[in-house]
Amino acid sequence: MPQIKVITPPDILHNSDPSILLIYPSVALKEEFQRTVQDWDLSFNLYIYSPQANDHNLDWLLSLVKICNKTIIDLDQCDSQVRDLASYIISQSNTLWLTNAVETVYNKLSINRIYDLQQLKEGVLSA
Repeated sequence: MPQIKVITPPDILHNSDPSILLIYPSVALKEEFQRTVQDWDLSFNLYIYSPQANDHNLDWLLSLVKICNKTIIDLDQCDSQVRDLASYIISQSNTLWLTNAVETVYNKLSINRIYDLQQLKEGVLSA
């Protein structure tokens, strides 16, 4: 069982562990993430960005997109402010993105569209 440090805005933990950022994860994505990491023999930092109401900390979010080894954004759950930044976030090579949309312009920015979290461990370990 891994040691997972869960961090939310505005905190940042400076250590040598790999870091994963989840942006607006759905309940199903959180459950899949938990199943995926339960057998990992790896400690890591888990940043979660899912603000309530208008409690946005966009500076924190943009900083973490650059700091984290992997970013996972669930586009279908994002509000309008984060959707405005989605093209920038998706254009980062460390970002994996999910959506139920059949056709999306984000395919032109990144080939890192995922449908589940199967390849997550390899990406975190190799980062």
